[in-house]
Order: sequence, then C-alpha cells, then structure tokens
Amino acid sequence: MNILIDNLENIQESEKLTKVLKEVISILVSAINDWPNPILSLVDYEKEIDKLVGGDVDKKKIEKCISNIDYSQYAWEAESLSQLIDIFNYYEEGKLLKEIVNDIRIKIEG
Repeated sequence: MNILIDNLENIQESEKLTKVLKEVISILVSAINDWPNPILSLVDYEKEIDKLVGGDVDKKKIEKCISNIDYSQYAWEAESLSQLIDIFNYYEEGKLLKEIVNDIRIKIEG
C-alpha cells in the first residue's frame, strides 16, 4: 500500500501505535514537509531521496550527500535529509531507507 502523506499525519495520532513509531512518523512527516517539491505519498518521498542520494540509501550515504550539498541551491533538500537521518537512530546500523519505509508501512497496516 502506498501511504499518502495526509494519512500519515493522521495515523501518527493513533492510540494503536507505539511511542517509538509515533516519533519515527513525526520525524518523517517533518522531513517530507521540508522537501521543496510537493510529496503526496511515502513512496514518492522515498523515490525523491533515492534520486538525490543515489542507490541503496542508508544513513552513511545521506550524511555523505549532506556534506557535499550546495546549500545555496539545495537548502530545503539538505534540511529534509538532516531530519531524515534521525529516523536511523531507531533502527539497527546499516538499515536501508527502503527497509525502514517498508517496516513503517507494515506496522501501520498491521
């Protein structure tokens, strides 16, 4: 299922979710809202990140991308990525963004 951002914002208020999952969703929603282009779904955001960062996106690749980014042209992307990094603190080392997104999707659909 492709989770729409509007739904994601509503889902984070659910009493059925764990505190950790609510925090992860909150960080994700903030990161998505900082993206310069309109994002309609979680999959769309993941694709945008893949396109910017390249390949299998993990925390190290995002950190490398941020360190090389031209803030005069890509400040909003950098802000979004900076927030997105915080999600990786809730998962084991080396976890890929697509795995995290899939984990969130499974827990929400649960």
